[in-house]
Amino acid sequence: MTDTSGTYNFQSVQVEPLIRDAYENIGVAPEFITPQKLESARRSINLLLLEWMNKSTNLWTLNSGFLSLKSLQNKYSLENYVSDLTEVNLRTSTRQLNGTPASSNGGVAANAFDGNAATACVQDAANGNISYDYGKGGEQNIVFFGITSNVDITYTLNIEASNDNGTWFSVLNIPSQIYKKDQLYWFDITSPAEARYYRIRETEGATLNIQEIYLNNNVTDTVISSISRNEYLQLPQKNVTGRPSVYYFDRTITPSISIWPTPFSMYNAIEFSYKKMMQDVGLYTNTLEIPSRFYPALVMGLSFKLALKFNSQMAEMLNGEYQNIFNLATMEDSEENTISIRPDWYGN
Repeated sequence: MTDTSGTYNFQSVQVEPLIRDAYENIGVAPEFITPQKLESARRSINLLLLEWMNKSTNLWTLNSGFLSLKSLQNKYSLENYVSDLTEVNLRTSTRQLNGTPASSNGGVAANAFDGNAATACVQDAANGNISYDYGKGGEQNIVFFGITSNVDITYTLNIEASNDNGTWFSVLNIPSQIYKKDQLYWFDITSPAEARYYRIRETEGATLNIQEIYLNNNVTDTVISSISRNEYLQLPQKNVTGRPSVYYFDRTITPSISIWPTPFSMYNAIEFSYKKMMQDVGLYTNTLEIPSRFYPALVMGLSFKLALKFNSQMAEMLNGEYQNIFNLATMEDSEENTISIRPDWYGN
């Protein structure tokens, strides 16, 4: 029987050993790696990761999210870690009401379902829940969940469903995150199920103070197309209202998205896929936000950059080696899907 380690610790390596390996590649012995040389290498890694963002689409940087739309507003700021948009869908859905709300820890539960931003369900104790009963025979399959907080606060939420108001099962766990006052946050239900009762429950000690809860289904996603800055500027009426069909992504330091036509209230969200900036190096004891299959490319790319500073005679050779290793890693970091092309027999 083969005597293997049984571990996979090299899947997550701290920054400092990678730096030391790169210095060894250019002939710098460990005893000569000073704090100044470590700092120089850290700066070079940050620049190298930025280069990777420009060179190719790294699959581990692809993410998706939701942006709540506001009636008659056509421009929205995005987080500064959004590097580029790859796809945008207009999402429509139906809020399911006509039920009976309840609160476990005080407050007026009905305020969380009345569509009025001036009211809220303000509980008076931690780790409470707000529930909704659709009644016997009124079961719903909720697939899209929204929440608006009445204060800036961190919640750790579990969305649960039940058919008897006694046995509850989780349909969505939302990790701890900050909710800004008056901002609507949307989430896909990960384990949808038809149920009579639904509830939102805090699990890490916060006290619920909620303006609105949205329990939605009948979800439809429609692709909206990207247009250039020039095309967007040439639109004669930026504020004309209707169903959004195109968007312009403004890649400024604080990125933003402009959609056209300007949405009515019935269009409540867009789902967008995006390239996320990679996190910087941080501490030498941190790990990098890259998959382990890119470690060889990272070390060789860093070796090249350090050679430019400390051993220029090796730079050309290391650059060639780096490009080969990086190209191999990039080829591996791709999706292999079969493309099927089918004719449209229906026409217009």
